[in-house]
Amino acid sequence: LCAPQVRCYHRRRGGREVVFGVQFHTGTLRGPRLRLRRNELDLAWQDQRFPPDATVEFIFSSGPERVEG
Repeated sequence: LCAPQVRCYHRRRGGREVVFGVQFHTGTLRGPRLRLRRNELDLAWQDQRFPPDATVEFIFSSGPERVEG
């Protein structure tokens, strides 16, 4: 079990900007999907560019196959 840290970046000329970050413990996962609300994302929770009902969904797989949805 581990606690990966994920950061999402916006690439732009001259570099990149962190959009949000999140860290979670893999032992808490219940199934292949993890959906997080804006208030659970570092930086995004206070960023007015994100709508109040924004979510990010992670889909985990044991292989490279495509997941529907």
